[in-house]
Amino acid sequence: MSHRLIIAAQAEQDLRDSFVWYEERSPGLGRHFLKSVEARLTTIGQSPQLFRKRFGLYRLAATERFPYAIYFIWDETSGYVTVRRVLHFKQDRSKL
Repeated sequence: MSHRLIIAAQAEQDLRDSFVWYEERSPGLGRHFLKSVEARLTTIGQSPQLFRKRFGLYRLAATERFPYAIYFIWDETSGYVTVRRVLHFKQDRSKL
């Protein structure tokens, strides 16, 4: 069963900033980063229960290849998954 994904504005900004950072280092690397995030978002949308709660209501899904975590909340009742942030592991998670 697929759940409806909602991407918060701050998560979209996180993705834009990270894309630009990777592209500045190596053209095309930003696209690889976005593909890695998209693959993990697909998994989250299909099976959010695979990822346990880590910080209150937040669940964390790590991306492959890139040191980033997707922080999301799954409302089991409504079936909505809200992606709140996409942060590098070294970033302060108090930004959640």
